[in-house]
Amino acid sequence: MALDATEIRVAGTGAFWKAPAGTTLPTDSTTSWANGFVNLGYATDGFKASPNFSTTVIRGWQSKQPLRNITTEFDYKFSFELLQSNKETVALAWGGATITPGTAGAYSLTLPTDPTAEFALGIDWSDGTTNQRIVIPRASLTALPEVTFTKEDAVKYMFDIIALVPADGSSPVKIYGVDENVGV
Repeated sequence: MALDATEIRVAGTGAFWKAPAGTTLPTDSTTSWANGFVNLGYATDGFKASPNFSTTVIRGWQSKQPLRNITTEFDYKFSFELLQSNKETVALAWGGATITPGTAGAYSLTLPTDPTAEFALGIDWSDGTTNQRIVIPRASLTALPEVTFTKEDAVKYMFDIIALVPADGSSPVKIYGVDENVGV
């Protein structure tokens, strides 16, 4: 494989999409998101995808080298920080709270008894004509987000999400893209 600077990717822009679990999912990286998906707005600077797995190494008395390596855990986590304060972001920041609108922008939050409510999550990113879409049919918060409130910066909502196995047993993360250097 030759050195090729045109194969360097920068996730220059993108979007985060949220919908109720069970919403129709896209099956490519270019189709519009189905009704029910809401764009969560501005993010600070992209996202982090953190695949994680743990193993148990089996060793035998008669060998110094491992005999087997068994996967004991395997999951995908995603983290990102949102900037916009809107109904979807604020509700998610409070663990899936129910927002009851009042008058003139007033509202009240009813906090959930269990903040691990499931939802569908989508992440789009692009670098020129290269794009990738990550679809998570069943997502859940791993913790309530740390929210930063200061007088010198925007309010920020830091989310950590884990992908759960869908009811049909398929992959918890689906990835679609358009990249002439990958899809060859």
